[in-house]
Order: sequence, then structure tokens, then C-alpha cells
Amino acid sequence: MKNKKVMLSAFIALLLITGTGVTALQNNPAYAKSKTKAPSVDAKAIMAQYTPQKSRDKAGTAGNTIRRSRLTQMNIISEAAKVLNVLPINIMDEMKKGKTLVQIAKEKGMTKAQLLQKLKDVDSQIVDNAVKDGTITKEHGSAIKDGQKDRLTKSLTLKAVDVKEHQSMDMGN
Repeated sequence: MKNKKVMLSAFIALLLITGTGVTALQNNPAYAKSKTKAPSVDAKAIMAQYTPQKSRDKAGTAGNTIRRSRLTQMNIISEAAKVLNVLPINIMDEMKKGKTLVQIAKEKGMTKAQLLQKLKDVDSQIVDNAVKDGTITKEHGSAIKDGQKDRLTKSLTLKAVDVKEHQSMDMGN
């Protein structure tokens, strides 16, 4: 038994030595670094095939064909927080308790009309900037401002929605 182990070990050693010798004689740099340079790659040229074509809009300026929002969206919570001089998280916490923005504003000493006017001013500024930048037309800006009072009045009376209780969020769990 001991003799078989010695014979097996000697055979494995012989194979390893023979394999190493053959590799050395062939001068095969199996694990050596290649001396050839890696091909240069022009990343911009390759990515150009994946970049959407530029299109010209009515104003003649080039823009991507990817649809982007043409108007910075007014976030009623953050804008109300600026107007009321509080953190947005504080407003969200109050809304989770069932309060509306009007009720929160009353606690801060502001009437519904005052809050609505200040939010209209902020919203109008966003629309005016978009018109000035050329991202929307004057007609589009006017249309947004026409529906502004109704949109803002509705948002002032909304309460926070808990996603756990919202029907569309029910995944059958």
C-alpha cells in the first residue's frame, strides 16, 4: 500500500516536471502579458450610434428627440413649505395626520386666500421662466395660467394618501 502511494506520487511529479519542461522548450508565454498594444477605442464614435438623432423644433434650435418635460413641475408641498417657512417634511407629517395645506397655513397665521395668492405667484414665475427660456410658447403659458386657480385650489384641499391604504397599490398581499 505504501509502495503504491510512492509510485503514484512519483508519477504525478513526473507529469508536472514533464509538462513544465515542454512548456519551457516551446517558449509559450501562456501566462505572460502580451506585447501587442490593445486596440484604441473611440468611445464617442461607438456611442454615437446609440444617441438619438437631433431634430429641429419650430424655433430652429436643435434638441434631442427624447421627450422631456417642457415645464419645471411645481411641487405643491415644497412650494407651500417655502411660503410657510417650514420644512417640507413638517408639512408631510401634518398631512399624514389628516390636515390639508389650508389648515396648516391657518396654524401658521395665513389665510387660504393669502396662501393661494403666494402659490399662484410661484407657479406664475415657473411658467414665465419657461416662456422666457423658450421651452413653451406664450399661448401654452397662457393656457397653464388660465387653469392655475382651479388646479391650485384643488391641491390645497387634498389630504395625504397612505400608499398602504391606496387601492391601486394593493398587490394582493
